[in-house]
Amino acid sequence: MIDLELRKYFEKADEFKVLEIENQAIVQFSIEDSKERDRLFIKDHMLMFVLEGNQGVVTPNYFYKLEAGESIFVKKGSVIVCEKLRTGKKLECLLVFLTDEFLQKFINEYKQMIAQPELLNVNSLGAYQFYIDLWMNTYIHSVLSYFELSSSPPAKELILHKFKELLLLLISGQERSYFMSFLKECLVENNSNFDNVVKTNMYTSLNVDHLARLSNLSLSQFKREFKKRYKDSPGHWLREKRLEQASHLLMTTNKNINEICYESGFNNTSHFCRLFNEHYKMSPLKFRHRITA
Repeated sequence: MIDLELRKYFEKADEFKVLEIENQAIVQFSIEDSKERDRLFIKDHMLMFVLEGNQGVVTPNYFYKLEAGESIFVKKGSVIVCEKLRTGKKLECLLVFLTDEFLQKFINEYKQMIAQPELLNVNSLGAYQFYIDLWMNTYIHSVLSYFELSSSPPAKELILHKFKELLLLLISGQERSYFMSFLKECLVENNSNFDNVVKTNMYTSLNVDHLARLSNLSLSQFKREFKKRYKDSPGHWLREKRLEQASHLLMTTNKNINEICYESGFNNTSHFCRLFNEHYKMSPLKFRHRITA
């Protein structure tokens, strides 16, 4: 089932279609000329197929950027990174959301195919990127055809079969041992390394609430743990680190202020410039000219 935060984001899209059954969902959405940057927390496991444009995904351990034609299976507890789109640019994705319960039922139903001796000790970084081969491409087109039949939606049994078909394609692929190991890993409680979550996402523009979720902690638990480890509040510490990164980029690159703002972890250029001016007592451009003069 799509949670409220995600549904609100999809409903703002230029195109949004969804098939839902037994708490699973398949979503097709497209956005053009978006002027907003969004960070969306994923409560269920998600498979993403980027049909056009590019899309970012943050797991507790890594940042993935996918281009058109690429795909990924992301464990629950990750964040979708939606960037602004330049005029004339478009983002289109097909997303499949699966619950723990569905994955467990699937594993139980096809346990003969998921043979224990084949399992590997994988370090997946919270996601599994896979190749879109001929079979997977056929699957994508068959799912998209379901959305074209809005006047006569398919039977729920057919929709349910589409979720199973997707997983069966993956466990029958060339990387079956790796994928089956990843599938099992999805059902293991996420006890993310606290320091790894913080340091991996210092410059990803995620806020403190996002980092708490990635750490599998409540906001208050995260703040207490952060204070204990870093002797500072997370908001202040992140702001200082991001300003340090911005000053480093100003001194060592020719990137413009907008690029430096976003690459340092800030969402808004005017807000970034105000914070920079308060911290360094001069604007980013003046700082660059003074350092490089």
